[in-house]
Amino acid sequence: MKLGVSSYCFRTLMASGEMDLIGVLDWVAASPAQHLEVAAMDGEYYLEHDDVVRDAAKHADELGVPIVNYLVSGDLRTADAQEIDRLRRQLDVAHRFGARIFRHDVAPWAWREQDPGEFESTFERVVEGCRAVADHAADLGIVSTIENHGFYMNGGDRLARLVHAVDRPNFRVTLDLGNGLCVGEVPGKTAATLLDVAASVGVKDFHIRRSAGDGWLKTLAGDYLLGTVAGHGDVDLAGLLALVGTKPDLPVSLEFEGLESTPDAIERSLKNILRLVGAA
Repeated sequence: MKLGVSSYCFRTLMASGEMDLIGVLDWVAASPAQHLEVAAMDGEYYLEHDDVVRDAAKHADELGVPIVNYLVSGDLRTADAQEIDRLRRQLDVAHRFGARIFRHDVAPWAWREQDPGEFESTFERVVEGCRAVADHAADLGIVSTIENHGFYMNGGDRLARLVHAVDRPNFRVTLDLGNGLCVGEVPGKTAATLLDVAASVGVKDFHIRRSAGDGWLKTLAGDYLLGTVAGHGDVDLAGLLALVGTKPDLPVSLEFEGLESTPDAIERSLKNILRLVGAA
């Protein structure tokens, strides 16, 4: 298994200034992980700091820790030309990082259509926007992806439909093994539906409860989720990782988002994942 780490795991340390991207790369190089994915998410930082991108790409090459995926926010519900241009410029950042995969959202994380008609009309514009982004990605030799993420473009059937509708050979999925729970989908169904159209895989674990207090995410099925160390939660990671193991060329990245202390929780998660796949 090609196991790596998402910089999202270090978001609190990076936000506080305790670590920067160079420090994250150094940590990954000293860990069991083999690669890094860079999560810009809602920020434009890397668009505005080309020197940071240049230095990180150089350092990654020197360490032998490839940056395989670059993740950004996005909103293609109206296929707005300005937003498509921004995503194309973010693709250029991915190219400068040396990433061969690019993941963008198509709507704000919390947005959900109000009725089937709104989904269908929005879907048409999302397809248009994804094609425009994927075509620029193809020019750069990059695979453009959408993640099963949030409350709109989530669930295996919706993403499979989007990939089919966009109809570009370089448009695929960044498959998150846990996120289907947000819309009430069993993780095994999500993985089985999307694995054949996946370009990369994200691993996370959740505690799952029928009732909970503050800090837990309520799903569309009425369950409550709380991120935790991989292997400490209720997600069947052993079964899911066995399924992912049938596609050994897919890069697999840990995305820790629990309350436990980092980077200890990240190290524990990596060791647990390797143990579960029998590679420890």
